[in-house]
Amino acid sequence: NDRTSLNRKLDSNLMLLVKQKIGNQELWLLPQVEWQPGETLRSTAERAMATFLGDHIQAKVLGNAPYGIYKYKFPRAIRTENNVGAKVFFFKAFLQSSDLSQAELKADYLWVTKKELGDYLKSEYLKKVNRFLLD
Repeated sequence: NDRTSLNRKLDSNLMLLVKQKIGNQELWLLPQVEWQPGETLRSTAERAMATFLGDHIQAKVLGNAPYGIYKYKFPRAIRTENNVGAKVFFFKAFLQSSDLSQAELKADYLWVTKKELGDYLKSEYLKKVNRFLLD
C-alpha cells in the first residue's frame, strides 16, 4: 500500500497530491501553481503538471475550462484593498505515460483515492474539492 506508487488500488482512480509551501505551512494539495499574466488557465494547468511531474511523465489536461474552483481569503494580516484572497481553478488530467522508473517527481508526492484524501487535506479544502472530484 505504498502511496507513492501507481501500482496500487488498480480498480480506482488515483489523484496526485503534492506537498507545497503555502505561507509558512507545508500542506498536501492537488498540484497548483500561480497564474502568470498572458497565460490561459489551461496553460497554467499544463505548467503545473510539468512543474511537478518533470520531463519523464506525460499528462494530458482535458478541456479548456476548469471543472472546479476553490476560493479563499488571505489572513487579515496580509490582505490588501486590491488583494483579499485567491481562486484556485482545477482541471482534470489523465496520466499518459505510467513508466515511472526514470521519473523523479519534483516534490513530495502521493497517489491517493478520493476516499484517502481526508488523510492528507485540511477539512475546508477537502470539502470544496470533494464537490467536483470523481471516484
